[in-house]
Amino acid sequence: MPSRSALPPLILAAALLAATFAEAQPPFRSVPALLDSLEAASALADASARDAALDAIWSNLRVADRIPFTAGDSALFLWRGSASGVSVAGDHTGWSPSATPLRRLGLGDVWARADRFPEAARLDYKLVVGGSWILDPNNPHQQWSGFGPNSELRMPAWVFPEETVRGDGVPAGTMGPQVTLTSTHYGTPVLYRVYTPAAYDGETPLPVVYVTDGHEYADARLGALPIVLDNLIASGDVEPALIVFVDPRYGGTNRRQEQYVQNDGFARLIAEDLVPAIDAAYATRTDAASRVILGTSLGGLFSVYLGLNHPDVFGKLAVQSPAFWVSESPDWWSGASIYDQVEAASDTWQIHMTTGTINDTEDGARRMRDVMTARGLDLTYAEVPEGHSWGNWRALLDDALRTLLSAGIILPTEPPPAGGLRLRAFPNPARAFVTFEVDGSAYPVQIACADSLGCEVLAVTTSAHRTTHAVRVPLAAFAPGVYACTARSGDARTVRTVTIAR
Repeated sequence: MPSRSALPPLILAAALLAATFAEAQPPFRSVPALLDSLEAASALADASARDAALDAIWSNLRVADRIPFTAGDSALFLWRGSASGVSVAGDHTGWSPSATPLRRLGLGDVWARADRFPEAARLDYKLVVGGSWILDPNNPHQQWSGFGPNSELRMPAWVFPEETVRGDGVPAGTMGPQVTLTSTHYGTPVLYRVYTPAAYDGETPLPVVYVTDGHEYADARLGALPIVLDNLIASGDVEPALIVFVDPRYGGTNRRQEQYVQNDGFARLIAEDLVPAIDAAYATRTDAASRVILGTSLGGLFSVYLGLNHPDVFGKLAVQSPAFWVSESPDWWSGASIYDQVEAASDTWQIHMTTGTINDTEDGARRMRDVMTARGLDLTYAEVPEGHSWGNWRALLDDALRTLLSAGIILPTEPPPAGGLRLRAFPNPARAFVTFEVDGSAYPVQIACADSLGCEVLAVTTSAHRTTHAVRVPLAAFAPGVYACTARSGDARTVRTVTIAR
């Protein structure tokens, strides 16, 4: 092999560049640094030297699982190959590729596009290469949608939802056979399946979660709801419950738009036909407070619609990325909007509502949050930096189940003083978020947490509420450790300190 001094300058430069990148693990700390290196390598005039330098960078990125590359609040979408053009389409673009092209760098075959997102964001996307929509071949992470898999952008502070993977030794429940239900209220037969938890003995009455778009919520690649429920039951976070998965498909047609949008007949089928059928066939609790209706998008709209029309049957509403906008579109809806109906109603429910904040339903969800809060409804509300996708919804199911199927564990274990507050903290140990719930005060509640050195690291105040205060706190900036948390209300009543682990 010739000495370094005998090599042509361009090849020597490429060799040194390749060696430098090959030794770095991970190779880059920021998007500008990576772009600078890619630009420098792509500018090399000698094709062999250019390919060697780009190969070194690309190999390091792949080995480190850094395509797309993320750092802080920045992301770099990358593709390598010959093409007439490359774009990215995903949750953040409204799935339109026209305004989000990647740029070919220099003389090489690397294409790149830098974007900024919240550090905890997670997005579905595809690359559009020469007009063909493809999964990112350099990204092993995928999230399934109702139309198949998409590639997944995971920003640095995003936390994988471990509860969507069955834990070691966690017993699985049983998915029953498909049942066909006919009704005088709704002209088309409806299919459903019942999931019974491993703890079901056929004698102890259990609460029931009714689920629209049930075929997708049941799918481990999409909602993974049975797995999430089984994990939470096994950990003691929620009490055992049945799940009724209602399938909108029949005769080769998905009827969800027809069923979920202001369809009184379908609502009556659920409340007046399906619920009695389930109560007759299984050991269930028959009070409204023991029934949950869960749905996403149009299904989230339907959860509220069903609660409004049958409050004596459904006392708990789980609402994910609700398409409330439909109720103000004359092409979809007639009569008062869903916002006006909730504002005018005298009934009450316990509600868990979530939305993404990247081209999701945040505008409508926030508006409904304000309506529900003004009415004093028992609402737990959360936003995440994600889009309208199953990656968003599946990761929030554990919070919804903890809220609506709480196992009733009160922390601390000793009873609080007479007339004092009650404080719950879950999950505990906490992961990306911890939710505090406080009962026993009509005043705003202050929650403060201190680390092991006594330094205050968190101080939040809830809004005044008739029954339960709830606040969900992100913990991405918290170091692992133990934190002592105390709740105080405006009437000076104090709960004993609760310890949470991160």
